[in-house]
Amino acid sequence: MSTGIYLQAESIRAARPANDWSDGTQAIWIPPADLQENYRDYSKEPAVPLSTPPSRLFPRRDWLLPGRLGLVRSGFSPRSRLPAKTKPRVVLLQGPVGPFFSLLQERLESAGFDAWRISFNAGDRFFIRGRKWIGFAGTAGEWQTWLDSFITGNEVDHIILFGSSRPAHEVARRVAAKAGIHALCLEEGYIRPGFVTAEAGGNNAYSPLAGRMPPRSFDRRQLPQAPRDFQSFQVMCRYGAAYYAIRALFSRPRERQLFHRRFAALVEPFLWARNYWRHFRGRSRDFRTIERLLEIYDSRYFLVPLQVSADSQLSRSAYGWNSMRLIIETLRSFARSAPKTHRLVFKIHPLERGHSNARQLVREIAEALGVGDRVDVVETGSIGLLTRHSAGMITINSTSGLSAIYHGAPLLVIGNALYANEALATCAHGAPDFNAFWAGGPVADVETRRRYLAWIAWEALIPGDFYSAEGMALASDGIVERLRQAASRAHDAILDEVLAQAC
Repeated sequence: MSTGIYLQAESIRAARPANDWSDGTQAIWIPPADLQENYRDYSKEPAVPLSTPPSRLFPRRDWLLPGRLGLVRSGFSPRSRLPAKTKPRVVLLQGPVGPFFSLLQERLESAGFDAWRISFNAGDRFFIRGRKWIGFAGTAGEWQTWLDSFITGNEVDHIILFGSSRPAHEVARRVAAKAGIHALCLEEGYIRPGFVTAEAGGNNAYSPLAGRMPPRSFDRRQLPQAPRDFQSFQVMCRYGAAYYAIRALFSRPRERQLFHRRFAALVEPFLWARNYWRHFRGRSRDFRTIERLLEIYDSRYFLVPLQVSADSQLSRSAYGWNSMRLIIETLRSFARSAPKTHRLVFKIHPLERGHSNARQLVREIAEALGVGDRVDVVETGSIGLLTRHSAGMITINSTSGLSAIYHGAPLLVIGNALYANEALATCAHGAPDFNAFWAGGPVADVETRRRYLAWIAWEALIPGDFYSAEGMALASDGIVERLRQAASRAHDAILDEVLAQAC
């Protein structure tokens, strides 16, 4: 039997526990008299099966329920109680585009956790399976008040989220830290392919590892073995196109308050289609460009990987820098101070190909500065290959910087980043000296770099992928294990405290 109901209603005046179900669980029942508007009790509809994740774009029809894409507000007051807690309770917030969090919820339930989802918009709801989910619509301030009451009143043990700098998740991390609740923050793998990131408290510049070097006690030198490249980029793009189009079309005004990326509904599918077109159109052209760079300009070009314009790292940890400013300033300095024998190469992010015209912008500025014949723009190709043969990399705070560390290329980092440490890179703290960097930068010795990357991998990464069926299964199992480890550490800490008081 389902545990809980979900109501379609603008205004909810009260909610109270009632109705003991035959299987011993308890639902929150809101009588019609307590509502200002009509409601619908979705718990009475057939349960949605939890099964193997999809290999195609859209969920099966039996995953979707009537009204799921329409207006929904929380069917649970933050003061209301979930069913009585009998096992560790986990709340999942927003996940990667696609069905990964639905699979993760299923794995958590199978592993002995009481797992609940919170949705924030129609895009979230489109990929939800199962009955244990709650909706929220409102401002960041309302969300903080709601979540604070909800996790305290319902004895939540863990929060899982994807993208620690999303507006809703920044609030959730603060609330969790204040309440002493373990928040597991997921992100695309710092080292890819084959890994995803899973850290307590935050990612990237907010990672517990940010700016640090390995402790002396860490003695590993080798990266963990990645299972394989899951080749899931196209699947991710399809999930992303569906998610953002549905979110924009079907989310109501109050649900837009916490959007982490804002796109026009009718434009978004076109932009993703353009991404595909530019990818296939540019492959042969970029292959020739990269071949020429490796054969003629090996170690005589500087690489600038551009980030996604909507990347929260740019808005939170970049000292005011963005891709536009980076393009303009690097080109100006390159034209003025770089060796005439060197080239400047811009690598457009795969997710940004269809959403920006950076290629045209770079070409126009380079021509205006008189260096059009020394500047290249590539939209496809291996960032690792380009980095290995470069004279150095300039980035705001992209995780591509880890590739520079791996390959021993000089690295100039402008913003706050996971790897922003003077032992590994030239850290500009928002004021880069491009003119000096063209002459070269320091590179850590091989032993230091290997040890650092191994530390990051063993501490922050787990095998898997968020979009392919095999990768999702691996990542889910790894996340379940991380929660068990966190629970074990918390138990040991409590035991140590009790023993200390007893002594």
